[in-house]
Amino acid sequence: MKCGFVSKHYIHRPVGLSELRSLTQLGLQELDAFFTRNPHLTAPYRDRLLAIALCQGAARQFLGCGHGVNDFDLHFFYAQNPEKPRLSRAVAHRFESVGNFSRIRVDFVRTVVPVRVLLSRVTDPAAQIRSFLEQAPTQNAKHLAKNPVIGLSPESVFGLTIWPQVACRS
Repeated sequence: MKCGFVSKHYIHRPVGLSELRSLTQLGLQELDAFFTRNPHLTAPYRDRLLAIALCQGAARQFLGCGHGVNDFDLHFFYAQNPEKPRLSRAVAHRFESVGNFSRIRVDFVRTVVPVRVLLSRVTDPAAQIRSFLEQAPTQNAKHLAKNPVIGLSPESVFGLTIWPQVACRS
């Protein structure tokens, strides 16, 4: 092994609905904990959450086209507040049991969808996130658009392949 190189450990196991339910609960707990830790962000962002979604490699695994699971990446997509346009990009993480995965890393990432890409008079969170990923106005959007996004919360997006609109299940 080369000096400084850390090999990722992938678990070759399917990600199914039990994992999505578990991740939804963890996401909702982290949502509350985030605003408890950051009360100054409650007024500008608490009511601007579009959706919580599973992203990156574990989302690919859910669709049956992954290479295993290294961790679970949960993104909290928020509609940008023009009065406070930025939200900390600090990634919180914990080791949790998720469905059939014991003590696996779960990353919690906040993603702000810029006002300029939000669809006016559209209340569908999936449509808002698709618009963000299609337009890819930020480096984060470009990065996220390379992999699937699976909805967790609200209930209207649970299990929905938000991005891409075509699934890769074989």
